[in-house]
Amino acid sequence: MRSETLYLRLPRPQVAFFRFLLVAREGLAMFTSLGADAKGREVLCMRCAPGAGREVRRLLDDVQPDCGTELLAG
Repeated sequence: MRSETLYLRLPRPQVAFFRFLLVAREGLAMFTSLGADAKGREVLCMRCAPGAGREVRRLLDDVQPDCGTELLAG
């Protein structure tokens, strides 16, 4: 089974908080920054644990009001 890749965007000040939320869910996913877009929002590449894509998408929906996450692709 392979990991799933998701791309998302969020405001730069929220990146540390988002990382904290992922760390609290040990092994669920990790991300790397691809840099900022023209509006200063951070673009992230997330790798989800095999079989965890549905749970990660649920997490993204849950934190969207607080973090302003926007799923780009995946």
